[in-house]
Amino acid sequence: MLNIYTDGSCWPNPGTEGGWSFVVYDQGREVAARSGKAEGFTSNNRMEMTAMLRALMWLGDRHATLHTDSQLVVYGLNSWARKWMRNGWMRKDKVTKQMVPVLNADLWEVLMVARMAQHRVVWVKGHAGILGNVRADALAEAARMGVAA
Repeated sequence: MLNIYTDGSCWPNPGTEGGWSFVVYDQGREVAARSGKAEGFTSNNRMEMTAMLRALMWLGDRHATLHTDSQLVVYGLNSWARKWMRNGWMRKDKVTKQMVPVLNADLWEVLMVARMAQHRVVWVKGHAGILGNVRADALAEAARMGVAA
């Protein structure tokens, strides 16, 4: 089974400097890596989600475990987005208790379709020396700055 590490970067957050990346491992050996720079205004969360989406698009019909240091992406894909989808991409604001639009609903909707049931999405601690996460982080940062990694 493939293991894919994804990461996103944005500075300032939110702002116009953003990058995304993913790195694919097969039995511990890197077999693919992709990254890109955001066009226009973005955020760290959009870049994290874009990295996940690009990885899923690369995967096609293959199975994989996807690793991310974004708890938003993990919880979103593993539980919250199903409820948001049922609620027409609305969520209850914690402070006002009013229903408000889900941020980045355009990406959540595509991610939910692309993810399907064949992939596991798991959290890894960022900046903890995990090889795939370190590599994805470096690629996302380089893409954000417009340099090769």
